[in-house]
Amino acid sequence: MCGGGGSDPKELESKEALAQQAANALRRYGEVFVPLENMYINDTKSMFDKGASDDAMASAQNQTSAIYEQGFNDMRGAQFAQGLDPNSGRAVGESNALRAAQARGMGLAGSDAGLGYTDAAYQNLGNVIAMGQGVQTQAVSGNIDRMQSSLDRAGAAAKRDFQSSQSLASIAGTGAGMAAGYGLGGGG
Repeated sequence: MCGGGGSDPKELESKEALAQQAANALRRYGEVFVPLENMYINDTKSMFDKGASDDAMASAQNQTSAIYEQGFNDMRGAQFAQGLDPNSGRAVGESNALRAAQARGMGLAGSDAGLGYTDAAYQNLGNVIAMGQGVQTQAVSGNIDRMQSSLDRAGAAAKRDFQSSQSLASIAGTGAGMAAGYGLGGGG
């Protein structure tokens, strides 16, 4: 065609069908994805609120403390089975050394969780910016994976700390045998 004549009716129908498909996709995006994006943006903004990382840090510290507490119970049982006086220098020294290791482990787990939380907050902020630019994002972050990795490291540290316990070593042959019995068998 030379451009001066009328349009082909089939061509008009296909253009209308494409326009209708585009309108449906845009409406669906507005109904489904815009609210999800807004929730994600609000969640990301709340990650920067004062004290927002405190929960992640406290959770990591509590879980690390629980790992050590299980070991302390086994150590006390091992000391009792050996007939070791709980007030003896050996028992008190061993307990004090492991309590110091517990405090160190809790501090490291808490700071690791706080740093991981901050990293996730900035990664999410980058995702919000990318969404605004229409760029594909990795909006679902690995918070669970980060927490599990942190707990694996805390468990490995506790396992090493309890392996040095003379009471547990003499009862179990090695601290590792006892560690597997109370959940410290995971490693990092």
